[in-house]
Order: sequence, then C-alpha cells, then structure tokens
Amino acid sequence: MSKYTIIGLVSWLFSALILLFQTISSLMGTEEKIAFKSLTLVSVIGQGHFDWINSLSWVRVQKAMSYIVTMPLFLLLFCMGIFFFLLHMFLSKH
Repeated sequence: MSKYTIIGLVSWLFSALILLFQTISSLMGTEEKIAFKSLTLVSVIGQGHFDWINSLSWVRVQKAMSYIVTMPLFLLLFCMGIFFFLLHMFLSKH
C-alpha cells in the first residue's frame, strides 16, 4: 500500500468515526428533541481563523472556500479520502 492509500483509508476511518459519534450524540437527546448537529471546520476551529476568506478578491474562490469550511466534517473527510485514492491511482507506477 502506498502512502496515498493509507491517508485515504485513515481519512475514511475518521469520517466514519465522526459520523458514528454524531449519530450517537443525537440519539442521546430526549425523544421530543432528536436533532443531528453536524460538525464543520468552522465549529471545530472557530470562525476567527476563517475571516481571511471574506477578503479574497475572486468571488468564485471565496464561495468555494466558504462552502468547504462550512460543509459537514465527515463529508469533507470522505471526499479527501476519495481524492487520495484517485491521487494514488494516477501517480502509482505499476
């Protein structure tokens, strides 16, 4: 296995663990109030670290970066795993 495959598998493992944690924590609430609250990069790291996104001059890049940091963390890690698997596929020498 290459380092890209290992990084992809670890990314998928963390994605599954975060999704499992969020599911269990949402089920532990009261029966009237079961809500799935997803983690994002902004909620983990803090909004102050991403203020630079609003100062980007290209609107498309600004919207793309804003979308990436506010998407659910388990989905971001899953997509990163796919990216590293594709990177391994294109860069590996058979």
